[in-house]
Formats: sequence, structure tokens, C-alpha cells
Amino acid sequence: MAYYCSFRPSLLFLFFFIATSQARSDSNTTHLHFFVHENDNSPNATAITVVNSTTSNPGGFGSIGIFDDELREGSSADSKLIGRAQGIAPEVSLSEAAWLVLIDFVFTDGEYNGSSLTVVGRATFGGPTERSIIGGTGKFRMARGYTINTLLSGAPAGRLIAEYDAYIVH
Repeated sequence: MAYYCSFRPSLLFLFFFIATSQARSDSNTTHLHFFVHENDNSPNATAITVVNSTTSNPGGFGSIGIFDDELREGSSADSKLIGRAQGIAPEVSLSEAAWLVLIDFVFTDGEYNGSSLTVVGRATFGGPTERSIIGGTGKFRMARGYTINTLLSGAPAGRLIAEYDAYIVH
């Protein structure tokens, strides 16, 4: 005769619910607002193409860029430097200019000095871009959340300025 205990699945669900509820109750939510300043002009370029596309496809499908951009409090080039945006961006679309971007926002000044956020997601030139926060270090250890960024118009030739809002659960 087989013995069946009907409370085991319910008990496991209860333990899971308690464990995940307690983990969430210790979380903080932080909103950060900052600007990424990229310079494509030599000799002080902060972004370069390291692999050129080998296809005849217009738009650069397959090319790979890397960057070590400035992270600033404001859109002005003389606003306070608070860190670096370091990452890689392969061009991934055959039909449009689109990249799969992996960024580490490394904070070097202020309240989050020594901390970082890791962000991944798609980037295009059309409208605001949302990306996932997949981790962090220091004050952002075990971070999750999302960023929304918009490219600002009016930047000098060879420069790109992006405004970021980061919503972080940590």
C-alpha cells in the first residue's frame, strides 16, 4: 500500500514563499540620474571599433566596439566626473543599426564610490532605450532593475551624450 502525504507540496510552497519574502524585505530601491559622455575623436577617443564587419551588409553587422566613457552628473563636459561606463557593443542586426551592449557603470566618486552596476541590453538610435541591470558590486551587490537612456541632441561632432535613469533594487 502506497502512502501519500498531501501536505508536502503545500509545505514546500510555504517554505519557498517565506524565504523569498524575507529576501525582498531587506531590499533597497535606488534611483540614479547621470550622463554618459563618449568621445569618438582621436587621439582621446573613449570608444573604438576593434573588429570591423566582414560582410557587405550596410550598417556594420558583425563589427564590435569597446568603450571607456565618462560618467558625469550632468550633460555638460565640465560637470562632475563620478565614474566610467566601460563595456563592449557588437552590432547584431542585419536590418537596422542595433547593438547588444554590455556596460559596467563603475562609480569612482560620491556616495557609490567603489561600487558598480552591470547592465545588458539592446541599443538603437530610435527613442529611449531600456536595458536590464543584471548585477553589481559594493553597495549594489546582487542588484537588479533597469535603466532607461535617451541620446541627447546637440552634442559636438564626434561626441555622444546619453542621459540615464537607473532604477536599482539591491
